[in-house]
Amino acid sequence: MNGKSIEIMAPAGSWESLQAAIQGGANSIYFGIEQLNMRAKSSNNFTLKDLVEIAKIGNQHKIKTYITLNTIIYDHDLTLMKKIVTTAKEAGITAIIASDQAVISFASSVNMEVHISTQTNITNLETIRFYSHFADVVVLSRELSLGQIKEMTNEIKNQQIKGPSGNLIQIEIFAHGALCMAVSGKCYLSLHTTNSSANRGACIQNCRKTYKVTDTEE
Repeated sequence: MNGKSIEIMAPAGSWESLQAAIQGGANSIYFGIEQLNMRAKSSNNFTLKDLVEIAKIGNQHKIKTYITLNTIIYDHDLTLMKKIVTTAKEAGITAIIASDQAVISFASSVNMEVHISTQTNITNLETIRFYSHFADVVVLSRELSLGQIKEMTNEIKNQQIKGPSGNLIQIEIFAHGALCMAVSGKCYLSLHTTNSSANRGACIQNCRKTYKVTDTEE
């Protein structure tokens, strides 16, 4: 928040991309575990057994490690979710990126650092203030303009909005990558066409196909 340092984060969907992120100079990496992440279908996700090694690599290269546990969570997911959070804490993973209140609440209850995912659609200062009770880092909605982001960061300083650590809330934004046609990725097109939910990490990316649209009500 002091404007003097920027943390560059890169996705790591495999061991190869993890090494590429390190070689490319990333300060942190984010990755999925099992099926409870938004790239469950489109990347080679790591397993719980990999967490110790990932944390070790992160420590060796002085980079932070974040787990994306950011899908919609159903009751039958709770046991796995809690196991992922607990194992991540034991392994020394830096933080959990979450959108569902069940994940945010449980991570907070076991003192595991949690970051608020872009899937929560944070588009205003009052929502930042709400999530400051749970996290020190919030990922803003991808639809915001640079002007809106600047205004929010200025007001965080002016109003001294702080997270659980007592430090000013930190803002994370997407600088590159896919920008979904729906608000921050909350899309139902894939679910409607193939029963493959984007909000459960199984998007088939209908929006990247070529279409010929016909209006039947002319």
